[in-house]
Amino acid sequence: MTFVTTSLAVAGVIAAAIPILIHILLRRRRKPMQWAAMSLLIEAARRHRRKARLEQIILLTVRAVMLILLGAALAQPLFGDRVGVAGLRTTHIILDDGIISGLIEADGRTSFERQVADAVTFIDSLPSGDQVSVILAGAPVRFLIESPTTDHRSAIRAIETRQSREGATDLASALELADTTLDREGVQGVRIFSDFRRGSIDDRRRPPILHGPAGSPIELTASMPINEPATNIQVTSIKTARSPLSTMGTGDLLLVEVKLRRTGLTPAMVSNVRLEGDAMSGVETRKVEWSPGRTEIQVDFQVRVDTDGGVLEVVVDPDALPLDDQRFVTVDGREPTRVLLVDRDELAGSTRLDRLRGTDWFERALLPFPEAAIAEAITIDRVDPATINDRDLEGTSMVVIGRPDLLPLEFNPTLANWIRRGGIAVVLPPGEVTIRPWASPLLEELNLPWSVSLEPSRVDPPRSLSAEQPSAALTTLLDAELVELAPSVRIDQRLPVTDVPDGDVVLLDDQGDPVVLDAPIGAGRIVFFAVNPELEWTDLPVRPLMVPLVQEIVRQGSALSKRDIDGVVGIRPPMVRQSSVATVTLPGSASQTVTGTELPIPDRTGVVEGYDLSGNLVERMVVNPDTDGGFVDLLAQEAVAAWLESSGSWQFTGPDAVVVEQIDERSSMAVILMAIVLFLAFLETLLARWFTRGGLRSSRSAGLTGANADSEQDRFGRGAAA
Repeated sequence: MTFVTTSLAVAGVIAAAIPILIHILLRRRRKPMQWAAMSLLIEAARRHRRKARLEQIILLTVRAVMLILLGAALAQPLFGDRVGVAGLRTTHIILDDGIISGLIEADGRTSFERQVADAVTFIDSLPSGDQVSVILAGAPVRFLIESPTTDHRSAIRAIETRQSREGATDLASALELADTTLDREGVQGVRIFSDFRRGSIDDRRRPPILHGPAGSPIELTASMPINEPATNIQVTSIKTARSPLSTMGTGDLLLVEVKLRRTGLTPAMVSNVRLEGDAMSGVETRKVEWSPGRTEIQVDFQVRVDTDGGVLEVVVDPDALPLDDQRFVTVDGREPTRVLLVDRDELAGSTRLDRLRGTDWFERALLPFPEAAIAEAITIDRVDPATINDRDLEGTSMVVIGRPDLLPLEFNPTLANWIRRGGIAVVLPPGEVTIRPWASPLLEELNLPWSVSLEPSRVDPPRSLSAEQPSAALTTLLDAELVELAPSVRIDQRLPVTDVPDGDVVLLDDQGDPVVLDAPIGAGRIVFFAVNPELEWTDLPVRPLMVPLVQEIVRQGSALSKRDIDGVVGIRPPMVRQSSVATVTLPGSASQTVTGTELPIPDRTGVVEGYDLSGNLVERMVVNPDTDGGFVDLLAQEAVAAWLESSGSWQFTGPDAVVVEQIDERSSMAVILMAIVLFLAFLETLLARWFTRGGLRSSRSAGLTGANADSEQDRFGRGAAA
């Protein structure tokens, strides 16, 4: 037999001494005084002392047993499958230190501070020989104390120094980590300290089945889900509407799109949104009015950015959960965007339209008017595909590959790594006939499922672009214009591409075959043309669609790739794009320096700075909170139990460690013990009344004892006979 709350069983045993102590203290010890009839009373007392003591012992026994059983019933004795094996007892504590635990409560404490206090109380209540380990469930999940220890003081000091983090709670991973330590000998237990709000539970994942040593049962206990509602407003995203290419030469204005989300209670209220940072001078503020029930809202800013760029920060009014009230984004300076054209040089600069290649048309679309102000925002270089190397990619934002069949095979890994770090590669099929399988090695390096034919095929009769195009992030600003511009484009030749997911298609022809494809690769992108923009293939280069299409590939492609380089606490590190970065300083209470470009997963938000070997600042990145873990909506105990049930049978306890979940009667004696306690209470009342009226003493006495009782009885007998 074991107890869910052993301390209550111990308290019941201690309480059994109370009636005994009262009896001892109330015993009357007076000095006897001799008088004439004293001998008669002493004789009577001797005759009935044994019976009186028996009455007292019976009452004391009933009262003491009643208190012991009451404590045992409240401690929930368990039998059957819940009985642990004898030996060492180890409890694996899981603390929810995710972003949701930073919620500030009415008493000024955070939820995490309250859970830590409960964990400290629990550790203090353990016997000195019990072992504990501690796992932090906020992403990235990790051990705080991996090897179970009996040093309870050190364990308490370790958890009291922790703070809530901006990563989401990952209880499933925490339980997986706990499962790796459950093969030890002795009684094993897992105890979760969490409020179990919506942000603490990820319905997309289920906890693992927890296995004890040799299949032995595990005691699984969790905090009672909280039932105090709250309101939380969080900044879910901050995006620049365009890359610097669209803002150069137009007054350095930048459009900033901020999205807010509200969880928990949603009453009518007003909040303020502030945009600031070293990328701009001054502060921009917007007032947001929330109508009842509204959960999402978008706020737009138009600001003038500084010449050298920097970091923008969006902040909302402080609320109950301040850890997701701000968000960062980096803004590039006025350095021109560099586009690299990878093609042979023999026809570069030709003026005959029928001899211009795809890269030539691409260059003309980028700079339709060389004297325009946009020319200051972009520089175009060329390199031969046979001689390209990693130095050519340094400082390059986009690579347009006109002859991918001439790229050295050993250059594919270099190109793939450059794309993953945020580069944009535009691949055009070779304009000349080739039988080399150039596409397969590149696609395999990028882990793309597309299948590209070796040779192009003529289209007879010619096709046109469909008037109904899929919604693609790359052309989102052209959706309204594609209805009119797309059907005018004729296609005479195409390179068949199959096995393309629907989400990768940007443009389709009127037969439903892909013409332009786009796929994210790490922080970068690859844009693939199934139709080379040469006049032998299509008249797209001389159609009105060509210029806006190419412009959006550069503008939106750059903007989309920048959104994926930011780090997220507990999920991914920021992306280092500059190869010259030698050391990186991470945010946190104590900044640490990391050598190399492979950064660890961050556990704090802030600005990340990269320095070269000379100590010069060459790149800045940001780390933002994981707002998906900041949902403060309440969950019912039944919902939490249903999520946990895949790992085992759990008990829910309150702060005082009293089990409040109803336990199966087959494995608990609590109900039987409570019935026995009630019966003993009734029996004690009857015995006390009976003993008070005479009890085990003879009822023939009218108040006298001993010899007087016998003489009195004789006197009554003689009177009756007379």
